[in-house]
Amino acid sequence: MYIIGLFFALLIGIVLGLVGGGGSILTVPLVNYYFDVNMLIATTYSLFVVAVASSFGVLQRLKSKQIDFKQGIIFVIPSMIVAFAIRRWIMPMFPIQFALSDFELSREIVITTLLIIVMIYTASKTLFSKRRSVEPEKTNFVAIIFFGILTGLLSGFIGAGGGFIIVPILLRLGLDMKKAVGTSMFIISIQSGVALIGDSYNEEIISAGIDWKLLSALTVITVGGVFMGGFFQKKVSSEFLRKVFSLVLLVVAGGLIYKMVF
Repeated sequence: MYIIGLFFALLIGIVLGLVGGGGSILTVPLVNYYFDVNMLIATTYSLFVVAVASSFGVLQRLKSKQIDFKQGIIFVIPSMIVAFAIRRWIMPMFPIQFALSDFELSREIVITTLLIIVMIYTASKTLFSKRRSVEPEKTNFVAIIFFGILTGLLSGFIGAGGGFIIVPILLRLGLDMKKAVGTSMFIISIQSGVALIGDSYNEEIISAGIDWKLLSALTVITVGGVFMGGFFQKKVSSEFLRKVFSLVLLVVAGGLIYKMVF
């Protein structure tokens, strides 16, 4: 199981390197299922892995000028503020077990359900979208702030970077695919890193401890995948990859539903 989990970490890195997002959605269930880490701690692992891997992706793209820092900074400011606030103040107050009307729920179920919803939405939007190209639109400051807040919410609650939201928005703002991917990595690296600072105040995470040996292995392998993805970006159709990735998301979402129900 350990080796299989590390192999999937490599694939997640390749996806992140190729399309600038999506990998972190899979990191949480990967850590939870293959390495038996509870969902809250799994989101912390995901934030760390994606923050480091995205940072290396940014460094890889600096020379080729594939990052639009202006758009990235506008996007990342609301995103990182929201992500930090959730990890710093809301998650520590999130009860492990609680009642909603007549239903007994758990934090694990809530995080898993949010993951499933995001996975199915992302996959279906890619698989069934009939729009083949994205026409650049005039920069809308309010829209950028709104989607920045949305990605911050995702990062805060489920440890996802939100690249699947960021890249399409950047494409609409007129960036080409390579620049959108690089800018997405820039945004994700800062957003996830700042969210992790919020985790440093969470007593539950501190007392549970981090398996640094496992986290280091996952991070190194994911970073390797990011570099491989950057290399393959010239050789693989991004549209084809998105379709395959969407199918993988649906399979994983199905597995999470099965695990939650049975």
